Parts: sequence; structure tokens; C-alpha cells
Amino acid sequence: MSFEIKIRELISDNYSGSAAILEKIIRSIQTYINSKEVNQEYLRENLEKVTNHFPDLAVLHHFMQQFYDLLDDAVTGAWNNEKTINRIGQFLASYTRQWDDSIGQAAERMERLVQFQGKKVLLHSNSSSIHILFEHLATHNIFPPVYQTMSGPVFEGKLQARALSDLGCKVHFINEAAIGRFIHEIDFAVMGADNVFTDGFTNKIGTYPIALVCREAGKPFYVICDSRKRSPLDFRSRVTAIFESEEPQGELWNNAPKAITPVNYYFEFTPSSLVSAYFFEDTWWEINP
Repeated sequence: MSFEIKIRELISDNYSGSAAILEKIIRSIQTYINSKEVNQEYLRENLEKVTNHFPDLAVLHHFMQQFYDLLDDAVTGAWNNEKTINRIGQFLASYTRQWDDSIGQAAERMERLVQFQGKKVLLHSNSSSIHILFEHLATHNIFPPVYQTMSGPVFEGKLQARALSDLGCKVHFINEAAIGRFIHEIDFAVMGADNVFTDGFTNKIGTYPIALVCREAGKPFYVICDSRKRSPLDFRSRVTAIFESEEPQGELWNNAPKAITPVNYYFEFTPSSLVSAYFFEDTWWEINP
């Protein structure tokens, strides 16, 4: 399968979290450099298609900034193809090692500070951070009952529900629109994040209303992710950050009548005023204890 085809598949991936998408990108680059001479223009052109399609996934931009710096060094240093391939391979391996256990460390910090034993947890969407958190809890024989939303419009919550069920958790699969019906059955909510700012964070659509219901019901609302998700200084506020383009209308209503315009977005901003605490591998922010 060509690199270009893999990139098209990545762009159409509506189910994976940002860390999973980045992992697929790294594997695709590795496959590309192992099979042919590196064409920088072709490589950049295709990778930019991914970053442009996912403007709110901070982890992708963190990786791409460093990867493009490496490609720039290759041009400046007039590296031959063999050296370019070796340096790219070394970079990919080093980057993966550096960040491989970051969510595990965040999960360990969160477990120390949040009591999961005997608690019922509300989850939304499909996040590798949540998967790793619950894998960490399972190693300590902690299997909290879960209320997992279906996460429209593409229902990727089913993937997370299945993964947590396989770990041994009892999973209640619910429609996020019915969160008011179940909020008093849960003890707290835990979300992943795609981009964290000092004044809030972006995540899958539906996160904001869940946070509002949690506040109304007096339930803690936690966020877990690694420090790559913390936006750089020039994006300290969501006001100046990049917004996503509209997603396919047909996911909401295929062949809608001419008088009706489906409007479909995947991500939204949730203010920090609704967050109890953020957990990262290197620190934690207690916002509204």
C-alpha cells in the first residue's frame, strides 16, 4: 500500500484518538523510508494533509514540528538518501521511546490522587489515554463500573466500551444526550483531551454539555493527557487557536432535503471553569477542587 493511500485512510479515520492517529503516522513514515528513496516534497505534502485535516490535535503538531525540523536539517546539510533514512529512523525510534510511557505516568499520578476503587466512572468518545488509565487500574485489580457514551456522530464510543469490557470492567453503554438520566448514578467523569489551554481544552463534540451536567450535579470532571497536549504560549487562549473545518454532512443526514443543511463538527471547547483537575505525566493542575 502506498504512503499516499495510507494518508487518505488516516484522514478518513473518525474513530481513533489523537495518540492512535499519531502512532499510525509514525508507522506509515517508517514503512515509507524502508521501501524507497525519500522524496521530501512528497512526504511533506502528504503529512500536511493530515495536520490540516486535524488542526486541533496538538500531539500531531508537536510531532510534525520536530519532524519538519529534521527534514530542514537534511536539506541544509545536503544529506544523501542513506543518511536521511537513517536519521529519520533514529528520530522516530527516539520520539516513540520518549513518549511511550507518558500516559502511564499520568495514570499513575491520577490513581494516587483520585479514588477509583468502588467508584462509577463516566467516559466519552474513544481515547488511548483512557484505555491506558484503565489498563493501569487493572494491574492494581481496580475495575470501576463504567458509563460509556456512544459518542455520535460516528459512535466510536463502542470501541472504547469493548476495550474496557475486555479488561474486566462492567460497561453501561449510553447515549450522551441522556446524561441527565444517569448523572446521579456516577461518581465522576474522566475525559481525554486533544488540546489543552489555560482557559480550557478541546475534545470530542459532546464533552462540553457533559461537563455542564457534571457541574450542575456536583460531580467531579477530570481530564487526563500527556504534556504534548498543552498548547504553546501563542495559543494560550482558545480565542486565538485554529478551528476545524466542517466534517461530512452525510454523517448527520445523508441526502438531506434542499431546505435543510446538516452542520457537522467533531471537536469543541470546554472551559476550565468546568474542570476539577488536569492530570499530565509531569504535573497536575487542580482547577476546581
